[in-house]
Amino acid sequence: MKAIILARVSSKEQQEGYSIQTQTEQLSQYCSRNDLEIINIFQIVESSTRGDRKDFKAMLDFAGNQEEKVALVATSIDRLQRSFREYPLLESLIRDEKIDIHFVD
Repeated sequence: MKAIILARVSSKEQQEGYSIQTQTEQLSQYCSRNDLEIINIFQIVESSTRGDRKDFKAMLDFAGNQEEKVALVATSIDRLQRSFREYPLLESLIRDEKIDIHFVD
């Protein structure tokens, strides 16, 4: 199965303590162990509770435009979302068999 990695921090300050690079390495190792072929890596610095999540929505659009179902891989649910505002978008992609969600933690 092909995979999309999501590494996200909420702010520039958070990048120091919860490095996007560290997340990306951990997620890449997970994909390797689980025979997932990485087709894109989204490294996002944006809040999941404030503002318009343009980069997040771009990632979902990318996933939805794939010919086959892809694995969306994140370290934990809070890296994917902290509110349920985007849940209908995720649920639609799951229902349409466009994505499977994988959490490392």
